[in-house]
Amino acid sequence: MKKIKLDKIPSVFRNVNLPNEVWIDNQIPAEEGALIVVQAEENSGKKDVFEFVGGRLGIVLKGDIFAGVLGYRKAPVEFAGVIPKQVKVGDQLYLLCESGVIGEISGVYEAWGKPMKVKVLGVITGEKGQSLNLKNYMLPKIEPISRKVPIICLLATRMDSGKTIMACKIAHYFKQHKKKVVAIKPTGVSYQQDPYRLIDNGTEFVLDFTDMGLPSTCNGNVKQVIESTINLIDHAKSANPDLILMEFGEGIIGEYHVLDILKHKPISKQLSFIVLAANDFTGVYGAKELLKKECGMEIDLVTGPIANSSLGTALIKKYFQLEAESNRREINKTITAINRKVFSKKD
Repeated sequence: MKKIKLDKIPSVFRNVNLPNEVWIDNQIPAEEGALIVVQAEENSGKKDVFEFVGGRLGIVLKGDIFAGVLGYRKAPVEFAGVIPKQVKVGDQLYLLCESGVIGEISGVYEAWGKPMKVKVLGVITGEKGQSLNLKNYMLPKIEPISRKVPIICLLATRMDSGKTIMACKIAHYFKQHKKKVVAIKPTGVSYQQDPYRLIDNGTEFVLDFTDMGLPSTCNGNVKQVIESTINLIDHAKSANPDLILMEFGEGIIGEYHVLDILKHKPISKQLSFIVLAANDFTGVYGAKELLKKECGMEIDLVTGPIANSSLGTALIKKYFQLEAESNRREINKTITAINRKVFSKKD
């Protein structure tokens, strides 16, 4: 073992309280969540954006030594990456996400740019020389809480469809009306900018899968992701909120197990209101049919780019008999619908 000084610590370590100097070893387990140290090999023209442990967005420069977490990413319009079968000191891997997720590239969306190469320096160890994993810092499993708390579920046909914008507006409204609002993100890849936006708009806190020891939810372990989601819900309930916002990262169809969670009845039966963010009419149609067939769920309201015009909202009503509202202005229709269905309030 040897001691090494870190130049930078990314946000995936937000629960770890990692010091600037750590002990590392060369016996690296090729496991999801393994805490490792890497060195940036390049940054010119590469994706060098870096989300620091405090949430600030900055950059990584060639030669920087920083901590990372082995993990998966399967974003169709950004980077996709996996954990190699073995990891050795000196291996070349890549920065898969600004938050510090590290892996072997398995796919690149060309318009997104080229991923940054990093060299593996070792695995971070504890006081007794044991290799450390993100799972060592997860929230404890708590007893299920039977108390019913309204959960507003925000889904999308793809990433970057406007879920967070709508979630922020809902949070702000109910915060202004003296409701205690908390939020959870059950799926996606570790990244703190959206949770910070939710907190800025009135949620008391945001928990996500990283708090359950997962750098992402595309590891193929459906049981683990479902159990993580159940524990997130129970931790959110333990704060005695008036409302829980559940915003799913990524789209309904994909590798992040969104649909698997929605098909799990003990979770889906707790959802009080469903908002779909969509980019086009075909996406609305597909989501409506899929959710009804696979999950027995009905969409309550559509938002996102396809609803950002009066014609779009009118055609959603015409074609699909669904209410729709733009998330670019006041969301009076959305709030009225939530108050009616969730809180049994008249206009």
